[in-house]
Amino acid sequence: MTASADELRPNLQLVPAQRIRFHEALEHRRTHRLVERLKTEARLRNPPIVATMPDGDYLLLDGANRVSAFLELGYSHVPVQVVEYGDTAVQLKGWHHLLMDAESLRLRPIYEALARVTMRRIEQAQLVTLLELRQVFAVLVEHGNAFWGLFPNGQSRPTIEERIEILNEIVDAYEGQSKIERIKLADYSQLPKDIDEAKQQLVLFPVLYKEELIALAAQGIRIPTGLSRHLVPGRTLGLNLKLAFLTELETHEEKVAHFESYLRQLAVEGRIRFYEEPVFIMNE
Repeated sequence: MTASADELRPNLQLVPAQRIRFHEALEHRRTHRLVERLKTEARLRNPPIVATMPDGDYLLLDGANRVSAFLELGYSHVPVQVVEYGDTAVQLKGWHHLLMDAESLRLRPIYEALARVTMRRIEQAQLVTLLELRQVFAVLVEHGNAFWGLFPNGQSRPTIEERIEILNEIVDAYEGQSKIERIKLADYSQLPKDIDEAKQQLVLFPVLYKEELIALAAQGIRIPTGLSRHLVPGRTLGLNLKLAFLTELETHEEKVAHFESYLRQLAVEGRIRFYEEPVFIMNE
């Protein structure tokens, strides 16, 4: 059965900014750049992606800096794409952090001093088990491929809240002191060659689970920036919505009506396209 045009259209909504829950910390430099760009362009290119939470608020999956920029500019509402978080096609993956300027960083002594962490030398062959079973908070890979596991030092398994506290301490040790390249690895045996050839370090992280993000966001707890990435099929790009109506109109109903009218106009003009195949976006 062929899907109808309506079924292929994204669920775009205009929601109150205060109803959006962040799950990760912000990159303030990126937010500042976005604020300046929004001031200049006064339009939103790509809407943030959210999922409905049990209490009716919205879990922010992608676009933390965009939403933060909207809040900083005083916008009361944010155009978003709403997806079903229970859909198995919406996947939560993770990033690892390649530290590009790590020559001057002395991370091992910092991590050895963490109160709730025991640091032990491990072998590369152990990475899959330790990370996928979340037996470590993280793994530090030094140049020369020396692997150090950051293990819980207590007898009991740490709660997700305790785990996030430790992750924040781990990332705080280098954030702002080194350029961070987010990388993904299909295979832990294929580590970046730069670690062997240059004074760089790599921090590997276990993945989180969807239900954990929802629980953390409900408590107002944020994970470090740059750890989570969501794979969302049918992601909306190129909305190019002018934002003047958010300040020119007064009521929630007026703003929603304007937004929905804009979407209908796009549909009438045949300007909503769905591409089944993966595409490359240039000059984004």
